[in-house]
Amino acid sequence: MNRGQAQQFLALARVMVKQARLLKQDGLPHKARELVERAVAFDRLAWAMMRPVPVRVASDPARRVG
Repeated sequence: MNRGQAQQFLALARVMVKQARLLKQDGLPHKARELVERAVAFDRLAWAMMRPVPVRVASDPARRVG
């Protein structure tokens, strides 16, 4: 997965939170809570996707300085 997909997940999570606020205002707090839980899951997924992945670099003893 790439950074573009992560950005889409973040955008989706923001929209879901806005929808949850509307549901709460309309008197449906349980539906709003479920929607926010899913939004938080998408947010965590997106940030995990954007976390840098460590890459092993082989050092060449002939190129060392010092």
